[in-house]
Amino acid sequence: MKDTCDNDELVIFNAYTNDADAYIAKGVLETNGVPCIINNEIFSSVYPVGLAPWASIKLLIFRRDLEKARIIMESKPLPDQE
Repeated sequence: MKDTCDNDELVIFNAYTNDADAYIAKGVLETNGVPCIINNEIFSSVYPVGLAPWASIKLLIFRRDLEKARIIMESKPLPDQE
């Protein structure tokens, strides 16, 4: 029986309104062994991100790392998440 959950699929871990917060979260996760990709960073430099939800900066991780990423970010919250 085939597993319907693709652990190699990229999923949105979180969305940010500025690239600084996205890069801080990316650094925390990557330092702890969770590879990440930031999406929409170029778009956000052209258009203000706060104007529309589709313009937010998304932090993508592999589905297999979701639980690990949640645990890491709960133990090391960003300043605006405390």
